[in-house]
Amino acid sequence: MSFCSELKNDLCKEKPKGCCQVSECYGFMLFGRSFSYRNISLLTENKNIADRYRDFLKHNFAIIPAVKLSGKTNVRYTLSVDDPALCSRVMSAFGYDGGDMLSINHDVFKRDCCFSSFIRGAFLACGQMSDPYKNYHTEFVIKDFTLAIEFYSLLIERGLSPKRSMRGNCTIIYFNQGETIEELLTLMGAGKKALELIDVQVAKTIRNRENRKNNLELSNIGKQVDASVNQRQAIDYLEKLGKLETLSDELYEVALLRKENPDASLSELCKLSRVSITRSGLNHRLKKIIDIANEIKAEN
Repeated sequence: MSFCSELKNDLCKEKPKGCCQVSECYGFMLFGRSFSYRNISLLTENKNIADRYRDFLKHNFAIIPAVKLSGKTNVRYTLSVDDPALCSRVMSAFGYDGGDMLSINHDVFKRDCCFSSFIRGAFLACGQMSDPYKNYHTEFVIKDFTLAIEFYSLLIERGLSPKRSMRGNCTIIYFNQGETIEELLTLMGAGKKALELIDVQVAKTIRNRENRKNNLELSNIGKQVDASVNQRQAIDYLEKLGKLETLSDELYEVALLRKENPDASLSELCKLSRVSITRSGLNHRLKKIIDIANEIKAEN
């Protein structure tokens, strides 16, 4: 089962009181498949959502919608109210008095608890959420552009930070930051999933930190190997020309130390040295040997 399916199932376990049921029902209808004086319908692949929507209609409006099943692999539930008289009664209950233009009636969710229920209903009707282990993305897919812009403004007014884009004929109101998605989940009543999202964020932070650390270590190892190769090439070149013995005692001892320990790090070479020397001092002498070799190459 996907993360989004688990989330919607968890939301369907919420038991809102009367006024909040009406607000959630409003979210269902406004962002469902159809909400007009001729037809009110909802399309979903989640049986728990279908059952919840049907129960809310029956309990709050004394309406039992017709249920049609379609699809074999992924069963889809279409719940419809086709009686114009019943549709008109529902529309009137939500403050509509004629016309096909829909706008969000804020009076339906004056209380904070009712607003949360309204958002929950909207998400159950048209929302999707990606697995946070893969990426942070939660969206509302809305067909009516005017309604989408109103919903976008409403979320901003309530302190959320949505973004919007177009996908075909639909407007997408979405969130792609872990913190804002966490706020949305908490608002809708999905506290369990909000905590799970926090755990994911912590796990990702730790993993990214470890990756950066490992990448840095690999980078340092690569630099160390490259430096060692350059040093040995310079020493071999000087030895081939018979110039190695002409180096000062300090440089000659360092050259022999590197030649005898080709894979050792600077810190390890310092420990192996007969005389006390710092890592910086050792590195300086090795660079001096490379410079001498390069000067001889240039002269030749």
